[in-house]
Amino acid sequence: MAPKLRIEGGATLGERACLKFRIDDPADPREGFLVRIDGELRAFENRCPHWEVDLDLGLGDPYLADLDRIFCRNHAAVFDPRTGRCESGPPLGRSIRQFPIVVEGGEVYVILDPFEE
Repeated sequence: MAPKLRIEGGATLGERACLKFRIDDPADPREGFLVRIDGELRAFENRCPHWEVDLDLGLGDPYLADLDRIFCRNHAAVFDPRTGRCESGPPLGRSIRQFPIVVEGGEVYVILDPFEE
């Protein structure tokens, strides 16, 4: 079974809110983020499929609640937070890697085995 990561505060994340988390993999340390959209939690890797840089460039949340979109600050790419699919910008049609989520005992876990693009 793939490893899972408990997301502190994930269960209480509000609607249209974003919570970043670290994936401390010595071979590939990276970040992810959790969003709650339409009552459902979704988890994505904080990495642009176009250029393999953090979507937020380390400057804050990649999810912009006022636009209801995920935004890459590098080339202004815009992604649908329900699917992770790029709607405009250089990686048009490609998707951000999405992680499966499980809720156990009231806690939110991200499965560290990303869905295929």
